[in-house]
Amino acid sequence: MQDNGTVQQLSKALNQLLDAYEKLQEEVEILTEEVEILKEEIDDLELKNNTLDSKLGALNDTSNFHSTEMDTMLGRIENILGTAEEKIKEEVITPAIEETKDKNKENKENVFYQKKDEDKEINLGRMQSLLNGFNN
Repeated sequence: MQDNGTVQQLSKALNQLLDAYEKLQEEVEILTEEVEILKEEIDDLELKNNTLDSKLGALNDTSNFHSTEMDTMLGRIENILGTAEEKIKEEVITPAIEETKDKNKENKENVFYQKKDEDKEINLGRMQSLLNGFNN
């Protein structure tokens, strides 16, 4: 009978082993499916990344083009403004400065003559007071 008990124990152990093997097979299938799904996601992400990289490259090219264009336009504007600034200096500012200098010179001369006239009046007033002093 001992043989029968040993056979039963071996049969039970073998059934447990087969059950464990079947569970492992199911887990392997599930994990294989998950791996496939993850690989597909990776492929999709790589495709999106490549698309975004190409769009970024195009944007950078456009940005560089616009930057170059703007630099060119700014250079042209600076040249135009520089020329206009020189013309304004020659046509407006320099004559205004000269006119102001002339007016200042005239004002100085007028002030000088006014002082001379004032000095004469003071001298006449002094002379009059001196004469009055002698009369007394």
